[in-house]
Amino acid sequence: MRGTKPLSLVVTVAMTVAAGAQALAASPTTGTQASARPEGAALALNGPAVPQQLRNQRTVALTFDDGPSRYTPAILAVLRRHHVRATFCMLGNNAERHPALARQVAREGHQLCNHSRDHADLAREPSRNVRAEVTVTQAQIRGATGVTPRTFRFPYGSSDHRTRKIIKRYGLRTLGWDVDPRDWSRPRPTSRELTARVVKHVRPGSVVLMHDGGGDRSHTAASLDATIRRLQAKGYRFELA
Repeated sequence: MRGTKPLSLVVTVAMTVAAGAQALAASPTTGTQASARPEGAALALNGPAVPQQLRNQRTVALTFDDGPSRYTPAILAVLRRHHVRATFCMLGNNAERHPALARQVAREGHQLCNHSRDHADLAREPSRNVRAEVTVTQAQIRGATGVTPRTFRFPYGSSDHRTRKIIKRYGLRTLGWDVDPRDWSRPRPTSRELTARVVKHVRPGSVVLMHDGGGDRSHTAASLDATIRRLQAKGYRFELA
C-alpha cells in the first residue's frame, strides 16, 4: 500500500474496505505486531469519522497519533502559538516511556485518546488481548498524566463489530478521521505537500489524521503552522474531535 499507487486523501468507506482487502492479501495472516501492516495504513473508519457535534459546521479537528515522541514538543509549540487545541492519540508504551511529554500535552489543554499499548492490529487479536490493550493503555496514560482518556482510536483504523463492542463496554468513544494527508508515507512528503493535501480535502466538520510519533515527523511539525494559517484564512475554526 505504501508508495505504489496514489490513494485518495479523503477516506471513504468503500475505499478503506478495498484498501483493507489489499493489505490483508499482501500481509501475513499470523502475527499481531504493528509491522504486520504498513505504517499508518488505514483499513476502516471506526464509527463516525466526524463527531456529531462537528458536522455541518465550519470547524476542523486536528489529531496526532503514535506519540508522544521527540517530535511532540515542536507540534505543541505551533499549537500553542495559534491557541489551537488538538487530540493526541497516544500509544501507552510511549506515554510510559515519555511521561514528561505526555504530561505536557495534557497540561496544555489537549485531549488525550487511547491508541492501544503498542499499535497492534486489534481486529486480529483475541478478545482478551483487546481488553488488555485497552485497560493497560488507560492505566499507562493515566499514570503519566493523571488523565483518563475517553476516546479510542483503533490502530490502522482496523476494527470489526466485536472489537468496537469491547471498546464501547469500557465507555470509550471511537474516533475516526476523514482526511489523511499521508504524513506516514514514503518517500516522505514535503511540508508544503502536507499542507496542500490537508487544505484541499478539509470540509466542514473534518477530522484530520496526522502523526507525532512512529517515525520521522519533522515534516509534519514543519507543515503545521502553514496548515493552520491557511485553514483559518478559509474561515475554519478548530475544535476537539
